[in-house]
Amino acid sequence: MQAQQEIRQLRATIAEMRTALDLLRSEKEQGVQNAHQEAALEAAQLRDTISAMRDQLESIQAEKQRALQQAAADARNEIQQHVATIRTQREEMEHMIEAHTAEIQELRRSARDEQRLLKETIAALREQLEAHHGRT
Repeated sequence: MQAQQEIRQLRATIAEMRTALDLLRSEKEQGVQNAHQEAALEAAQLRDTISAMRDQLESIQAEKQRALQQAAADARNEIQQHVATIRTQREEMEHMIEAHTAEIQELRRSARDEQRLLKETIAALREQLEAHHGRT
């Protein structure tokens, strides 16, 4: 009897150990599943973070490109304005040069005419003087 009682106790112990082993396996599987779920959740969060960062980077690059294009357009406009200003000033300068050239030519012509008149006056006065000296 004692042997049978010992066998029952051993069988009970074996059953308890199996139950404990099954519980450990179940806990281990649950831990593995939890770890997989946590890893999957973390991977999804990382993918979302990467996607958001990629979107932000693309947005920054697009804004940078837009700013560069705007700066280039502004520079082109400023250059065109400077070119137009230079062209206008050049035309004004050319008109001033033409006006001064014409004025100089008029002054030279006037000076020649005056010089010719003065020479004629001198010649006429000389003739009068000579004629007056020749009579006396």
